[in-house]
Amino acid sequence: MLKTKMFLYFSMVSLFIVGMTCGIFYFKNTKDVKDQTFSLSSIISRQFSEMVDLYMQNIEELSLAVSISPAVQSGLLDYQRATKSLEKEIIGYKLNPILFDFSYPKPYVQSVSIYTPDAYMYYYTKLVEIKPTVPYTASELSQFNQSLNNKKFVLSPSIGGEGVGEPAKQIVSFIRRINRIPSQQVIGFLNITINLNAFKALESSNRKASEFDSSMSMLLVDEQGHIIYDKNGMNDTTLQTFDAHYVQSGQSEGELTWRGKKYYYSYESSSYTSWKTVVLIPKDVVLLKQKRIQEIVLVVGILTMLLIALVSYILSHQITGPLRKLMSKMSSVELGNFNERMDYKGKNELGKLSRMYNLMLDSISRLIHEVYESKLAEKNAQLAALHAQINPHFLYNTLNIMKSISRLRGIEEVAEISESLASLFQYSMKNLHQPVTLERELAHIGHYFNIQQHRFGQRLALDVDIPASLRQAELLKLTIQPLIENAVDHGLRGMKAGGCIRVAAQEHEGMLLVSVSDNGTGIEPSSLQALQEALQTTNALQGLRDAADGIGLLNIHGRLQLYYGTSYGLTISSPPSGGTIVTMRLPLRLVIQEEADGRT
Repeated sequence: MLKTKMFLYFSMVSLFIVGMTCGIFYFKNTKDVKDQTFSLSSIISRQFSEMVDLYMQNIEELSLAVSISPAVQSGLLDYQRATKSLEKEIIGYKLNPILFDFSYPKPYVQSVSIYTPDAYMYYYTKLVEIKPTVPYTASELSQFNQSLNNKKFVLSPSIGGEGVGEPAKQIVSFIRRINRIPSQQVIGFLNITINLNAFKALESSNRKASEFDSSMSMLLVDEQGHIIYDKNGMNDTTLQTFDAHYVQSGQSEGELTWRGKKYYYSYESSSYTSWKTVVLIPKDVVLLKQKRIQEIVLVVGILTMLLIALVSYILSHQITGPLRKLMSKMSSVELGNFNERMDYKGKNELGKLSRMYNLMLDSISRLIHEVYESKLAEKNAQLAALHAQINPHFLYNTLNIMKSISRLRGIEEVAEISESLASLFQYSMKNLHQPVTLERELAHIGHYFNIQQHRFGQRLALDVDIPASLRQAELLKLTIQPLIENAVDHGLRGMKAGGCIRVAAQEHEGMLLVSVSDNGTGIEPSSLQALQEALQTTNALQGLRDAADGIGLLNIHGRLQLYYGTSYGLTISSPPSGGTIVTMRLPLRLVIQEEADGRT
């Protein structure tokens, strides 16, 4: 049975895949969790290291601004010329507001000191009550000067800088030379003291919530192994050290034991400060996460196997049931019964197959009838075409006979009307969709207006304002004359005298603009808006729907769009002063005389 085979095969394959997946995940879970831990710690250490670098670059910019300040340069040069202690103190009073202006906007800059080469110190601090500060000695400044031969600045962690009554705090000193401008002679040293709260603020802004956040340690270690910053707090009485062996071994990640506890570590070295950002994640926390995931995988694996077995049975039944029914229906069709239809309403592949089967039978039945009906329709169409061809020629010939008889009998007015009407029929009988020149369309308009003047007399007048350079422009047949007919029938209907229709053409940005205007009563605003909306929403195909009812505005608009594109067509307006203006937009294409003569 197909149903039993599908159930067994699907269940066996699915259970095998689930079992293998759970097994592989179980044995590789340790490595995956470990890799994720190293990846997370590496990202955290890199981001924190980059933020520390940015902050220290900001401090470097501050130090450069102080060192090149004209007031600082002038003060240090005055110190070299000073011979009395009072003169040196006066220099300090001048430098104090300068140092205040530089350090005040920096919240974690605790103090700024300027040293002369002989270790005389000018000092500014933000602390209100400070303990006596122990300045660097000339020997220490000499050591710093030697270190500054290979780098721009020296970073020195130390204990101190606290106020009166406050516990000792760890600080970092940023030390750089002050060179005389422009000779670059060393005239002093600048020491910017940074509070460790700066690194705590950087760590808080960089922190992203994670499952290791509460147990994770993050250290900032200098080249000598001194711990500059510890996320979990520091002992501020002495400088703590970290085993530099781990961060100097070249391995950026691994396992270590620190303070009696095992950690996974990852560090990021800064080429700017030479500090290393070390992230420590307890190993027992990682193993606990791994064990919890393994238990979840085992439970999920068992439940998945049971669910797959159940789903396999249901799917095999849902697939084979409709197939058996379809086979039964097709057997009936094979015997010639085309009324058998599937009633399966699903939206899956079986439902689509059933709908296609029903559509196939409908198509077969329809085609059987259409084969006979098409033969009859073809014959009727041939008769209708022959009839349509005969009628216009018969009317054209009859009008020519009427013209000849009228002239023979001296009835010139009837002859003129017959001749104009015959020309109208001749112009309209063939090549309706073939373009003609504007001059030929104007000749056709002349025949039409000749008939209307016989009808209305002097009530109507036609004014044509088209330059000779545009009379060989190309346009479709019967596009201007229907607009004039609309003006006669609608725009000038109520006028007893003085009616005027004006036809004008001009070139504008590569387009031919042909306008037909009248001086009638105009169009009511509501009707004008409805007509404008119809022209804007009507495309070429929709416009041709009205061809059976006469060549109206929508029909002309549709023909123009169908032939030239949707960028062209008609626009209509009716000024408040009265009258109606219909403008036709089409591409400007000039036809040479030989081509114009060949188009009839």
